[in-house]
Amino acid sequence: MALKLSGFVRALVRSAVIAAVTYTGVCGFVAWKKEDIIFPLRGRERAMHQVVLPGFETWWLKTSEGEVEAWWRPAEGAGAETPAPAVLVFHGNGELIDDSRDFAERWHGLGVHVLLVEYRGYGRSAGSPSINACRADAVAWFDRLAARADVRRDLILSHGFSLGGAFAAELAGQRPVGGLVMEGGLASLLESAHDRGIWLILTRERFDAVAVLRHLPLEVPVLITQGRGDEVVPPRHGELLASARPGAKMVWGNGGHYPQTVTDRPELLAELLVSAKARAALAMPDKGLAPAAGNSAL
Repeated sequence: MALKLSGFVRALVRSAVIAAVTYTGVCGFVAWKKEDIIFPLRGRERAMHQVVLPGFETWWLKTSEGEVEAWWRPAEGAGAETPAPAVLVFHGNGELIDDSRDFAERWHGLGVHVLLVEYRGYGRSAGSPSINACRADAVAWFDRLAARADVRRDLILSHGFSLGGAFAAELAGQRPVGGLVMEGGLASLLESAHDRGIWLILTRERFDAVAVLRHLPLEVPVLITQGRGDEVVPPRHGELLASARPGAKMVWGNGGHYPQTVTDRPELLAELLVSAKARAALAMPDKGLAPAAGNSAL
């Protein structure tokens, strides 16, 4: 009996070791291919023959991997004497800036400058996308806006959809944004991996919107939207984000993975902008145009 039991234990241990090695291998493969998983559709062929939309300007950011594109739509009537708020818009991982016209129209209609930010390796942009590259480029674009005389440097907003929500949050963690909008956004790389059964994260390159929201100054207005039927980003991500930021405006939709501010709830952006302006007025009643701490011109 003892021999039979010993053999059973050895077989059990052997099976456990094989399972552990296999699982570790899967986790390692996911870590190795994370860029292909996080950035699956880069739209190079689709973007090849497209040009900037009417009313926009093409901007280019020089990086170590080449130039990265963005589309800029200036606010009507803005200038050095009448600077306007600005927003950086980060699209989903299967989209291009070419697909973000609706975001631009909503914000532009509120008198806001709009910068549609592309990711490295997407569309007409050079390089390869990565979390660190997207984070660094977002900061560089913010600083470029902050250096402009026609931009309210205390009212530079960050707005992201889906994966773009994570990068919008990452920017808020590194620069003094005037407001943050996350729609169908990911809570963190760790939680996204958990959705896929990956619990061993073999990479140091991560994003964590939950951590950003926990440390973001309480006076910064935050809007979070999430669809209860979202099958791309599970609703629990919205719950985690809302729990990390009790003062945020959390809006639940009954549909799936879509930006509510572009579809059925455009008034949400106007409300956030009002809150951001009120916060800016309280922070610097006589110096509303003073440079925000941490900004640097390119």
